[in-house]
Amino acid sequence: MNCPICHEPLTLEGKSYQCKNKHTFDRAKSGYVNLSRKQKASGDNKLMVQARSEFLESGYYAFLKDELQKLMAKHQPKCYLDLGCGQGYYTKDLSQYAKSAYGIDLSVPAITHASKIDKHTQYIVGSIYDLPFEGQEMDLLTSIFTPIPTKEAARVLKPTGYLVTVTPGKMHHVELKEQLYENVRYNPPLKPLEGFELVEQQEISQVHHVQDVMALLKMTPYFYKTPKEAIEKLQANQQGLAITFHFVISTWRKIDENKN
Repeated sequence: MNCPICHEPLTLEGKSYQCKNKHTFDRAKSGYVNLSRKQKASGDNKLMVQARSEFLESGYYAFLKDELQKLMAKHQPKCYLDLGCGQGYYTKDLSQYAKSAYGIDLSVPAITHASKIDKHTQYIVGSIYDLPFEGQEMDLLTSIFTPIPTKEAARVLKPTGYLVTVTPGKMHHVELKEQLYENVRYNPPLKPLEGFELVEQQEISQVHHVQDVMALLKMTPYFYKTPKEAIEKLQANQQGLAITFHFVISTWRKIDENKN
């Protein structure tokens, strides 16, 4: 890891990380380090982290994690980084395939949760748009439902490295949207990533009956964009909903600019 101020390497000195210029970052009891330079709280708050954790631990997205583990087993990266790792639901299992593993997110509550349940991974509070790593240091990156920082991803990836992205498929959560909105918008297809070429792509989907639909809603962006009346209607639903979970898993390789 590098210092976010002067970009010199950080070394662990006792309970703190320090660079040669004496910039110091304390290591939390649970093991994470805060390298964010933001003064205000960012990312998911404690309530959002709790809601997302409860939903994910119910196993609805387990089939997605299974497919990602197959990819990790295939590539066997030495150095792995999960971009926007949240509370570490995917990171914890995917990191087991790497010799060294990192997870980065701006949410302190999410990183605190992740670092408590996963001691194999070094968790970092920081921005995915200003990664605290040397150039060409990573063998594999994952970006699971997060914005994709293409420039930083290309910078830290080795020439032989890969970026794996997970994005919502067209029908993802369509039944939930039908409950909330008069005019349903389907998720658009994934656009090409600047500086990367697509190596392989697969779409996977399953339909599950979700009893606590509000728990699902609270972990989506819809919760903050939905009229109060629609949320009240959903809260009154005691039967639950059959919901489609549709994912697009894409593997990208950095384009070699020196290649003719």
